[in-house]
Amino acid sequence: MTRRDGALSLAASVAIVTALSPTSALADMTKAQCIEANTNGQELRREGKMSAAREQLRQCADASCPSIVRDDCTKRLDDLERAQPTIIFEAKDGAGNDLGAVKVTVDGLPLADRLAGTPLAVDPGEHTFTFETAGQPTSQKKLVLREGEKDRRERITLGAAGTPAGSPQGAGAQPYTPPAETASGLGTQKVLAIVAGGAGVVGVGLGTAFGLIAISKKSDAQSACPDLCSTQDGVNKWSDAKSAANVSTVAFVVGGVALAGAATLWFTAKPQASSGATAQIGIGPGAVQLKGTW
Repeated sequence: MTRRDGALSLAASVAIVTALSPTSALADMTKAQCIEANTNGQELRREGKMSAAREQLRQCADASCPSIVRDDCTKRLDDLERAQPTIIFEAKDGAGNDLGAVKVTVDGLPLADRLAGTPLAVDPGEHTFTFETAGQPTSQKKLVLREGEKDRRERITLGAAGTPAGSPQGAGAQPYTPPAETASGLGTQKVLAIVAGGAGVVGVGLGTAFGLIAISKKSDAQSACPDLCSTQDGVNKWSDAKSAANVSTVAFVVGGVALAGAATLWFTAKPQASSGATAQIGIGPGAVQLKGTW
């Protein structure tokens, strides 16, 4: 073998070793990854999964990929960027103040940790957006985004109207309820005073009614029996007149006492929380019924 032939044989051996070296294998793998990313990006784009497709196309548009694959991915990425819809959320609290620290998820997946007034890229179609911020209840909104729709603006209100973020009301606190004393203005003693007053009024009314009946019956009895009664009918009429007069007297006495007691209870009552006292007054023939709880 000549010296020239030996040199050629060594060069060929070096070339073969270089082609089979790990560096060459790594280059082949990177090329395969680029092609796979391009294929995946196209498939995801056809399915309308633009966000996932964009990540794949960005990988194969890297400078380490072969130029023919890189150029194709770059073109597809530009087309996708023009087609993918974007949305800008404007979040405010119930008092109309701007909110920035708002976490946004779309269909349960993270979209943004806070709102900065910049467009957010979302796949076309119907989506459920969820908004969360400290001190306010979570809010949800369903939107349908269309391919090619850019910088769509949506206003989101978090919290009750008129309530600024971070206030106790906005944090889910219960509305302020005035004390029972302020709300009702009556205590047990005043309720009893009302009951007694009602009984007094009823008593006076019954006394008046039976007084008029007694006068009428007395007039009938005098007509039937001016002096001594010789008939049973006359005796009965005098008896009815006396009974009506007695009922009238008792009713007047009870009514007067009840009214006096009501006045005393009312004017000596001290302000106190309502105890849930209730009362009912029933009127029957010749009787007054009182029923209450306290």
